[in-house]
Amino acid sequence: MRVSSIGTMVALLAALVSSQRLTKPALQPNLDNLKQGFINNLKPVASTRTPFQAGYIPSDCKKIAQREGFNPADIQSLNIKYTDCSAPWVFCYHKSSNGPLNDLVDRFSRLPVHTRQFSRHIVSLPASSGHAYNDGGNLVFFGDTLSNINVHIHEAAHSLDLIGAFYPDKPLSSSAKWINEYNQDSAVPDPYAQTNQVENVAQNAVVTTYERNVPGGFFGLNPNANKIFHQYATVDTEQREADPARLLVPGGTCTGRLANSSPVPISGSATVQAAAAPNVALPAGLATIKGAVFNTNDTCHFG
Repeated sequence: MRVSSIGTMVALLAALVSSQRLTKPALQPNLDNLKQGFINNLKPVASTRTPFQAGYIPSDCKKIAQREGFNPADIQSLNIKYTDCSAPWVFCYHKSSNGPLNDLVDRFSRLPVHTRQFSRHIVSLPASSGHAYNDGGNLVFFGDTLSNINVHIHEAAHSLDLIGAFYPDKPLSSSAKWINEYNQDSAVPDPYAQTNQVENVAQNAVVTTYERNVPGGFFGLNPNANKIFHQYATVDTEQREADPARLLVPGGTCTGRLANSSPVPISGSATVQAAAAPNVALPAGLATIKGAVFNTNDTCHFG
C-alpha cells in the first residue's frame, strides 16, 4: 500500500510539473518561418478516399462534434487510405469547414508515417479563429488550421508524447529526464511552448522535425538555437530510438495503428439502424497501438 501511495504521489507531482507555465524566454515570436520549409521538403503521400458507411459516423467524431455544438449530420466521414499504410484513417470533415478537404488530406499525409500512425481520427470543424487540440489521439482542427502543416505536426506530437511513443510507456513531458534536460537550457522555442511542458515538447517536436528534414535545419535558421539544444536533442534521441525508430523522419510503412472508435448511427432513425455498421477493425498483421486518455483542449489552442 505504501509503495502504491508513493507511486501515486510521484505521478501527481509529475503531472503538476508538466502543467505549470514555463518562465524561460521564447527563442522566436512563433514558428511560422518553418512552414514553407516543411511544405518544400515533407512530400505528400498519395491517397484514395471512399465514403464511410452511409448513416454512420465514428463514435469519437460524433462525441467531439456534439461537445463542440455541431450537428453530427453535418459531418462527412471518409476513409482516407495512404499508400504507406494498409489501413485507412477515418476523416470527419464538417461541411462548413474553413478550408478544403484536399488541404486536410494533403497536410496530414506529409507527416512521417510513423508519426501518423499514433493518430486516430482527423476532425475538421468550422470556427471564426483557428485553433486545434488532441483528444486521445483524435486531431481536432478548427478554422484554417486544417491547412497549417505546423499545427498538424504539433498536434500529432502530443500523441507521440502522451501515448508513450517518444518515451516508452509514459509521457516524455512529465519525465524526470525531460525536466533535467529542460533545466540545462536558457529558452524555449516560442511563446506557445511557455504554456506548459506538454506544449513545450510538442513545439520542440516541430523544431526537431524541421532540423531532421529541411536542408540547413533549425540550427542553421536561428543563430541562437543552442539555447534550446538539450530539449531538441532529447526529442531527437527519443524519436530515433523509438519503436518504430525515426518517428519524425519520412519513410517505411505503418507498423501499427490506434484502434478506430466504434461506428455509431448519425441519428436514431429506424432506417439507419437497419443498415449494417461498417467493419473498422485493423487488418491482420497491423498491430494495435495502446492508446491513452488525455485531452489538450484546455491548454492547446495552437493555430
